Amino acid sequence: MVVDIDGKVTINAKLYATGLRAVEVIGNPTVELTDATLTGITLRFDDPDYTGLNKTIDAYLGVPFAEPPVGERRFTDPEPLVLQGDYNATEDKAECPQLSPFDDWTPITLPPLLPIPTLSGPIPTLPGPIPTRTISEDCLYLSIYTPSPKPSSFVPVMVWIHGGGYAIGGGSEIIYDPIPIVAYADIIVVNVNYRLGVFGFFTTGDDVATGNYGMMDQVLALQWIQDNIEEFGGDPNQVTIAGESAGGGSVSLHMLSPLSEGLFQQTIMQSGNAVCPWAWTTMERATEGHRQLAEAAECPTDDSNAMLSCMRDVDEATLTRLAMLEGNGAISAPAVDGHFLPEDPVEMVKRRQFKVLPSLLGSNEDEAAINFAFFDLPSSLFEPPIVNISLFRSILPRLLYSAEASVEIAAVEQHYINWRIADNASANQVDGLIRLSTDQTFACPTEYYARALEAAGAEVYRYEMTHDPSWSVYAGVPQWTGASHAEDLQYVFAWGLNPPLNRVVGQSDEEKFMSIEFMRYWTNFVKSGNPNEPIMTDEYPEWPRYTMPEQEYKQLSLNMTNDRAMRAASCSFWLNYMTGLHLQTAPVEEVYEDWVKNYELWRDTDMPSWTEEFEKYQDENTCPTASPSP
Repeated sequence: MVVDIDGKVTINAKLYATGLRAVEVIGNPTVELTDATLTGITLRFDDPDYTGLNKTIDAYLGVPFAEPPVGERRFTDPEPLVLQGDYNATEDKAECPQLSPFDDWTPITLPPLLPIPTLSGPIPTLPGPIPTRTISEDCLYLSIYTPSPKPSSFVPVMVWIHGGGYAIGGGSEIIYDPIPIVAYADIIVVNVNYRLGVFGFFTTGDDVATGNYGMMDQVLALQWIQDNIEEFGGDPNQVTIAGESAGGGSVSLHMLSPLSEGLFQQTIMQSGNAVCPWAWTTMERATEGHRQLAEAAECPTDDSNAMLSCMRDVDEATLTRLAMLEGNGAISAPAVDGHFLPEDPVEMVKRRQFKVLPSLLGSNEDEAAINFAFFDLPSSLFEPPIVNISLFRSILPRLLYSAEASVEIAAVEQHYINWRIADNASANQVDGLIRLSTDQTFACPTEYYARALEAAGAEVYRYEMTHDPSWSVYAGVPQWTGASHAEDLQYVFAWGLNPPLNRVVGQSDEEKFMSIEFMRYWTNFVKSGNPNEPIMTDEYPEWPRYTMPEQEYKQLSLNMTNDRAMRAASCSFWLNYMTGLHLQTAPVEEVYEDWVKNYELWRDTDMPSWTEEFEKYQDENTCPTASPSP
């Protein structure tokens, strides 16, 4: 659960999968790097029933790409590590420090920052043991999964950046096991660890501790891939970076960052991008959040050097737990630092200051439902919680990221209350809250970003996952949550076809075949920038390219139908009406600041583009000089 500095709530529940990696190891391949020899493992993927595949995969696990960020390297940018000699890449390494409220099955009640929910009570029973996670600050590793034997010609590469609110998770978690993907498509998949939470984003707000170390970890991993992936059979000029939730936000931020230039050629963003209000924070908020954390750790805050020195001396377990109990989202979010992230991402997107690359992006129909499954409300673990109209109105202000004036809150209430049942004071309005949170935090920011990419000339493919899973990726969560946040992972990574996972994932045969279509779309895009080819089918309609004014997109479901103008009314409400209303109610200083930004956008982007096009028109449409009359 992440609560940002203004008390807004996002629950990043830990995804659990039972059972350990249990695929038989049948060989030990090697790869020669410049100064090192890696020994990996060969695994077999045998699926006679759904894909009809029986193939081998080579995996090189736990390969370090940076010096361990420990001691004096804590809270610094990563330093490249050059491997030398023989290296055993047969086992996953530690995940970066983190603490989920669900760790160790310990019921935890967080500080009540809302008038309603606290996360408390026993965690529902799972049908098996929870895999033990190893945690260490020495965590900057990546894993490479390749076709076996090594491809004779270079193949495309997908780099997976895991989600978890920049606070939990790891690339080595079994839920991201890409063996079915590699076997199906003969591509290379690289899973990456990066520093999380306070260890990834601590800042003093100046040059002493600049923050964004987790993002710099990702940059260094991408540089390592550019330098080394050919040795594994991968094409460094055909790299797609992909991620879900905070991973999708990370992908989008790399599109904005000058430090990531040339490190990838395509992007996949699932349920996250730079326009999402949780995907980044200001340096001021980050500095204040970490100052509060330092005070909780009994460190001085009036001198940056003393603050940094003290925070380096706090042991990992204490610092991790304090960061969670502080409940401050600014502690674990990329900040606008003028270096990795030069400016406000929304303004950069508005000015089209991003890499114009083929992009596949979307969100799930019921993204925010999982938030309400863990609220301490009646029957919330077994059926939708009861939110009457009075409770709706008390919750509403705390769910909003930007609406502060009463007229703005009233506008949101008007749009999302179900007025057909509003006269019944006990009627359940929870669906309106789920739609509100989904629209505000995922769907409509994705629409904004897709439009910006399309307007800049990028090839864009949009989706919304509308399928309600028969089994949730969250432990013990009921089916009423629908197509909630992260439910797409079980299909993208084909959990139902992966022996360590299919024992506990109750997917139907239809869902397993649907997951093959997910893999086809994703890996086609990795190969060609188009989800429809090279592996083609006539069973489902072709995925249309997202263009204006058509606004066509794919509904990821059993039927894989197409639709257009996704959530058009709600996204117009957020992107047009609420933006204008906010300016009308904002302080005059904020209005002037917005005017300056829009003027600079017109001066530096719109007007030069118009002038260029007009000059082209003049050059191409010059009338011939008329001959004088005799």
